Amino acid sequence: MRYHYDTEFIDTGRTIQLISIGIVAADRREYYAVSSQFDPRELHANPWLTTNVWPHLPLTPHNTLDTEHPTVKPRTRIARDVQHFLLTTDHSPELWAWSAAYDHVALCQLWGRMIDRPWGIPTYTRDLKQEWDRLGNPPLPKQAPGKHNALADAHHAAALARALLADQRPRPNRGGGVES
Repeated sequence: MRYHYDTEFIDTGRTIQLISIGIVAADRREYYAVSSQFDPRELHANPWLTTNVWPHLPLTPHNTLDTEHPTVKPRTRIARDVQHFLLTTDHSPELWAWSAAYDHVALCQLWGRMIDRPWGIPTYTRDLKQEWDRLGNPPLPKQAPGKHNALADAHHAAALARALLADQRPRPNRGGGVES
């Protein structure tokens, strides 16, 4: 089964701290969680994250992370939830994301090192941006409001996948040739 997902994270150049993760399954189930363990000071040190990601998180009236909100969880809980979500009904999930490299690292780091991920969690995520490029950059659906909310972005990834994977005919690439 296909699973489309997105993560929001803090990239310090040395570590990737998960902020949030959203996953949408082909059977329409969805999962969303916000880590209770990222450092808000590091998030706010990045103006882009402050402007684009912070407003989509569950916040208190004092503009702090609402740690009592049901979607805010410790990473160990998110790891168990994601494992259950991906593997309970499917023993070979197919992961898809837009510009997937960092998302895959953030996902796998839920369990520690890449080699610590549970059996059944793929070693890679299929990249929708690469697929879009391979197909010659066809028009894509516009995203509904909520960009940079991980769940809204996961829903948009699912819409992109439907558009890109529905028509697998070779298209001209930007270099003028045809790719198959």
